[in-house]
Amino acid sequence: MSATAQIEVYGLKEALKELRQVDPDLRKTINKEAKELAKPAIDDAKASYPPRLLSGMERKWTQRGNQKFPYSQQKAQRGVGVKVDTSKRNSSTIAIIQKDPAASIIDMAGKQGGSNAQGARFISTLTLQFGLPSRVMWPAYDRNAGAVEQNMVELVERVMDAVNRNLVM
Repeated sequence: MSATAQIEVYGLKEALKELRQVDPDLRKTINKEAKELAKPAIDDAKASYPPRLLSGMERKWTQRGNQKFPYSQQKAQRGVGVKVDTSKRNSSTIAIIQKDPAASIIDMAGKQGGSNAQGARFISTLTLQFGLPSRVMWPAYDRNAGAVEQNMVELVERVMDAVNRNLVM
């Protein structure tokens, strides 16, 4: 499970696929630039993870063979990043993601409700102390949306220009 924030730009996925065929080096540069342009939201999200949350989150917890906890601020901060994906099965092209399971749970717990008494108590405690889901990722993006969106629009225009230049030649 990963938490994401996304903006839809129609035609970008196809343009990036075309760009990979036309100019692979420019496509790699676009990937690097997308990460840099989302940096304000990424830095804000990283700074929003507290050093310690609830006491039980420092214990090991595994669900269906996958380790979810312990929570670590450093792991939560390292888990925030940008993913550029043009595959058919993925609806996002450029997404800000959280790869750390504990941080994702903290961010989104309660979005679909708790299934048992312990889960409901966990969710209500998180909600009382840290607010409703999304607690970190979306608010961080929301605070920086103007800068990120403006930067992304400029990047998308450059991608489209590069693809169009190739089609004209």
